Amino acid sequence: MTSYARSRHRKKEKEVLENADRVITIAPFHRERLEALSGRKVNLITNGFDAEDFIEDGYSQTEKFTVRHIGIVDELRNPRPFMNAVKELCENNRTILQKIYIEFIGDVNSDFQNEIMNDNILSKITSFKSHVSHEMILELYKKTDLQLLILAHTSIAPGNLPGKFFEYMASGVPILAIGPEDGDAARIINETKCGVIHNRNAHETIMQSVNRYFEGWTKGEKPVSTDVSKYSRKNLTWQLSELLHSLK
Repeated sequence: MTSYARSRHRKKEKEVLENADRVITIAPFHRERLEALSGRKVNLITNGFDAEDFIEDGYSQTEKFTVRHIGIVDELRNPRPFMNAVKELCENNRTILQKIYIEFIGDVNSDFQNEIMNDNILSKITSFKSHVSHEMILELYKKTDLQLLILAHTSIAPGNLPGKFFEYMASGVPILAIGPEDGDAARIINETKCGVIHNRNAHETIMQSVNRYFEGWTKGEKPVSTDVSKYSRKNLTWQLSELLHSLK
């Protein structure tokens, strides 16, 4: 984008922010940026989940310690830090090698997939699936021991709150996230105690977390449920309704 085009974009963005009756965004990081740009209050309504999808009984013990990632894998969403940590654990502990299973569901970067399939350790414990229905995803949550969340590595990564993150939370299965430890996702993870988050270069602590969850699985520990009801779409829609009523 040329400097002229960029200045036009910024001018139009400022006009929208100044003329709108209300401004809503989906993450605290973006709210702060938009408030700084516009000099006005910006409302926050995050993504969320449908509580009705998670009414039935959830998690059941799996035969292998199952880690799943759902969604896109590309150069911005890079699972290599996690996979490298798992590989070292497997090299040092044959039990983990024999008992862990990792599955990626969705569009996966072909370079990453080839790397995994050509690795003599990771190829034995990893599989890839193309898209599956949302109904199937809901069933898979019940057969997952650890959910892998890879946040995009970009300049706005602190405000990265993908929609699947909220379904991950609603499922009750712990989350291991790779992303900024001072971002919005980290704040929610720490607030709800739904998992852990590590910076992409935190090799040792990623290994420690995987090992801790694996040991809990070997002992038959069940996920500890947390209250994430504030992120249900019913509650979020109520917030939107209140906002719309305030325009009268």
